[in-house]
Amino acid sequence: MGKHQSDVQIVFVFSFFFPLNKNRLNSKTKLIPFLIIGVLSIYFNACSSTVRTTTEKGKEIVAKSFRIIASEKNQIRVLLADNKNPVELGLKGKYKFYSDNELVSEVPANEKLVFKKNGGGANTIVNKRELDAITFFLQPTDSSGFILFEGKKYSGDILVVFSDDSKLLVINRLAMDDYLPGVVHAEMAVKKDDTTKFQALKAFAICARTFAEMKKEKGNTYYDITDDIRDQVYDGEGNYTPMDKAAAVATSQSVLLYNNKLAEVFYHSACGGVLEDPANVFSGKVEGYLRMKKDGDDKPNCDISPTFNWSESFTAADILNALKSKQMLAKSQKTIKDIEIADTFESGRAKEIHIKFANAEDVVLQGPQIRTTLLRKDGKGILRSSLFTLSKEMTKTGLKKVTITGKGSGHGVGLCQWGSMNLSMHGKTYQEILDFYFTGCTIGKRE
Repeated sequence: MGKHQSDVQIVFVFSFFFPLNKNRLNSKTKLIPFLIIGVLSIYFNACSSTVRTTTEKGKEIVAKSFRIIASEKNQIRVLLADNKNPVELGLKGKYKFYSDNELVSEVPANEKLVFKKNGGGANTIVNKRELDAITFFLQPTDSSGFILFEGKKYSGDILVVFSDDSKLLVINRLAMDDYLPGVVHAEMAVKKDDTTKFQALKAFAICARTFAEMKKEKGNTYYDITDDIRDQVYDGEGNYTPMDKAAAVATSQSVLLYNNKLAEVFYHSACGGVLEDPANVFSGKVEGYLRMKKDGDDKPNCDISPTFNWSESFTAADILNALKSKQMLAKSQKTIKDIEIADTFESGRAKEIHIKFANAEDVVLQGPQIRTTLLRKDGKGILRSSLFTLSKEMTKTGLKKVTITGKGSGHGVGLCQWGSMNLSMHGKTYQEILDFYFTGCTIGKRE
């Protein structure tokens, strides 16, 4: 209950038992203080009990919901949105609708459902019935049904839940082999008739499955994996090709293992000719099957990538603005005197960039920070890679412009996607591709 409502009720209680006219008091009023204490005790206990019960009930409902939809070994829960309000779902097919674990009704095809946060839960209208709950669960009555959410198609089950941090989550639960084609397509984007790259798709499907299984092992109350670059991109089932699906089915249950445990899997678009040591990119211990080495003997495997060679130019003002956006610039740092690659890793990737100022301290960019600070000029994100050289235009006072000439796209650790496609085009099997990029790992089954 709100503060103002409780204040009014307390005043009402006191005015009822203690009228302003003292002459109306009699001996029975000696009992009034005890009555007041009793009434207020009941009132406040009721309020606190309501809050406590709601919280406990919410946790119980969520726990039970996730026991109902908890991922089985061959299924996965994918987070589609983690702070959406309202949530709009378009139903293409008939669905069973559960509200806080209770079957409410069957929702006919072509319905649109809107979920909104409502105090300590969420609200929606189903078949003209208004419902308030912590969790809503939609389950298709046949395999042809799908749900439209933010322009994408999703098969399987959909859960909308009001989380313990007061966010509306949208979660898609589906079979692993139905999930993977959407990842293969989003991450590899091979044309449906380009069968020369099919072995690369199978190699990638195993990588993506291994990564997904690793995320499931780590556990999360609500979901196993996100649908974006925080984990791996999943576009639903609207765009993937028959070959994407075939790659997932042909490698069903196959994962990468190291010492009979799930391998730590990384992948990137194009390494630029040299794979990177993960210690130079990620924190924590990584086993020796991921290490720096050349991607190809005579020429790089990924030289077929459209981003194998690239360049970006930055004026001194561009660099100043980039540093300001990261709050890395002091007021005295106004004129860039010089910029240089101060150190590199064994792979040739930039380890440290020094930006020098006249009469002020240098700014040092290190490791991954280089790419997240010097953003692409097309507005499409971080610098493609840190495998690059610098050329500069100078004036009498300092730096005018710097041109970065680079190779590849991504961090360079693990599977090189364009390299794997080239290997596939030259007749390598998916087993040979995985053996090259994850030397020492084996392919096993996830039962």
